[in-house]
Amino acid sequence: MNVAVNFPMPFPSRCSPDRDAARRRNLDWARASGLVTNEIDERRYGSWDIADLAARWLPRASGARLDLAVDAIVVGTLIDEQFDGARDIPPEQVRADCETLLAVLQVEGPPSSPVGVLATALADVWARTCRGASLEWRRRAARHWRWFLEAFPEEARWRQGSVRLTRDRFLALRRKSGLVYMMMDLTEKANGFETTERARQVPGVQQLLDLTADLIDTMNDVCSFEKERARGDVHNLVLVLQSERGGPCEKALAETHDTMRRWCQEFIQLAAGLPEACARQQLSRVETDNLLRLVQGLEENIGGHPDWYRTTRRYEGVIPRGEAAYASDLMRPVARVSR
Repeated sequence: MNVAVNFPMPFPSRCSPDRDAARRRNLDWARASGLVTNEIDERRYGSWDIADLAARWLPRASGARLDLAVDAIVVGTLIDEQFDGARDIPPEQVRADCETLLAVLQVEGPPSSPVGVLATALADVWARTCRGASLEWRRRAARHWRWFLEAFPEEARWRQGSVRLTRDRFLALRRKSGLVYMMMDLTEKANGFETTERARQVPGVQQLLDLTADLIDTMNDVCSFEKERARGDVHNLVLVLQSERGGPCEKALAETHDTMRRWCQEFIQLAAGLPEACARQQLSRVETDNLLRLVQGLEENIGGHPDWYRTTRRYEGVIPRGEAAYASDLMRPVARVSR
């Protein structure tokens, strides 16, 4: 059993009853989109079980809303696999490839024509994400996707440099590279509400969002550190702490778990004081209710995560350093799929 799943989260774990059907719908979409074209990739893809992750992240979602979440997380995961840190991809190439993906994220004006399989899949996900959303919300969602994509060249530059990354600098970068902010946007989208920028300025809200990202990203780092260490990729909090503090990895793991416990307590305390903070800021009833719905969603996001780690095989086995984590090159032009 993976060490991360033994960490008790103080929030409930639930799962959407539409998970199994969403898994089948997503595989059909991935095949039609050219993301899955051979048996090797299909086995790897299926072993991740992103549908289970999304269904636990969004236990109240079903149908098209859950499908969007599964597809969006899949696209983010596959982008991450294309720029896998165990491969020595020059930062300039990473930047050029990311620019191709960034061009898709149009908020106003006509969308650009996507170039490549991944860009086309991202364009589809982005169009569905924007449908029915306010301009303010679309701008925020685009910003979070940009954070994710712009982190890859920064990670590539850091890997080629000689300066060690400190814990605080790592966490600041990880909040952007971990995809969690995009997934928190999906919490609103899938549950049919939006929070305003004004509501997000309430004291404590940004800290709640950062704590959610830090908890989710750190659970991921705990689960993946053995695999990443074997691959030679040190972009992982456990490995950063081991490098910064010295000593065995067990010591860094213990510190990581202590930190997650502290973060959970901070989250609980901040959430408890949020209704009063909203009243002090004179938020409207709708703004307050939607902000509290978001916090409830964040608790569900965090609470369901360990159960996904109990079943996913994403972190099993070791892929030799230099070998692509996903066999297909998804930056290639789109091939027509016969149906």
